[in-house]
Amino acid sequence: MKIRFRILALLLLSVLTITAKAQYVITDSIVPERIAVKSSQYGIATLDNLDTYLSGYEFRGYGLHYNHENFRNARTGSYRWKYQTTMNATLGYTTQGSNMQLTALAGYNWGGYHPFAINSRLKLLAGAQLQIEGGALYIPANGNNPVQAKLRTAMAASGMAIYHIPVKGRDWVARYQLDIPVIGVMFAPQFGQSYYEIFGLGHTDGIISVAHPFNSPSWKHTLSLDIPLRYRNHSTTLRLSYCADLYQSDVNDIRCHIYRHAFTFGFVKTIFKIKEENSIKAYSPY
Repeated sequence: MKIRFRILALLLLSVLTITAKAQYVITDSIVPERIAVKSSQYGIATLDNLDTYLSGYEFRGYGLHYNHENFRNARTGSYRWKYQTTMNATLGYTTQGSNMQLTALAGYNWGGYHPFAINSRLKLLAGAQLQIEGGALYIPANGNNPVQAKLRTAMAASGMAIYHIPVKGRDWVARYQLDIPVIGVMFAPQFGQSYYEIFGLGHTDGIISVAHPFNSPSWKHTLSLDIPLRYRNHSTTLRLSYCADLYQSDVNDIRCHIYRHAFTFGFVKTIFKIKEENSIKAYSPY
C-alpha cells in the first residue's frame, strides 16, 4: 500500500512539475534567449532588362518572385544588434518585338544592424550588408552568344525605418529598407568576347572587374507592412511587400540594367528560444 501511495505521489509531482514548466514556457511575457522573425513570400515581378552583350534593345515582361527573410537578435549586448538574412529568386519572361528573353536571377544577403529608438513607435537601424547575386539572361534567337551570365558580390550600406501603427488595439508594423552597394567585384566579359574564348581558350584577362557607384550605380528599396490577423482562436501575421531592385552597370563597353519591381505576400512566423532563468518581461525584435 505504501509503495502504491509513493508511486501515485511521484506521478502527481511529475505532472505538476511538467504543467508548471509548460505554463512558464508558453507565457507571452517571458524574455526569450533568442527571437527570430521568419517570412516566406511569393508574388509577381515586372522586369525591364538591357544587356548590350546580347542585344541593344530593352526587353520587358513579367516573372515569378520568391523572397525569404530571417530577422533575429544577436546573442550578446542586450539585443543591441540585429541580424538579417534574405534569399530571393526570380524567373522571368520578357520580350522585345518578336524576340523573347528568359531571365533567372537569385541572391543571398546578410546584414548586421544597430538600432536607434526614436520613440516608443519609431525605430531606425543602420548597418552594412554583404550581397551575393547571380543568374543569367538567355535569348534563344541569338546565334553565337545567346547567354549572358550574371555574378557579383558587394558590400552595401543598409538602413531601415520601422514604425508601429496602432489599429484597434494591435500594432501593424511598417518597415522601409534601403540597400546601396558601395564596393564589390563582378563578372564582366569584354564586348564581343565569347564564352568559348573565356572557358575554352582561357582568355580570362579583365573578366573580373571592381564594381563601385561610378560604374555600377545600383540600389534596392523595400516597403513592407505586417498585419496581425485573428480568426476565432487562431492568430497569424500577414506580410505585404513591394521591392524595387534596380541594378545598373557600364563595364568593358557593355551597358546593362536589370530593373525588378516585385509585389509579394506571405505569412510571418516568430520563433522563440527560452531559458527558464530569464526574467519576465515583454519583448519584440521590432
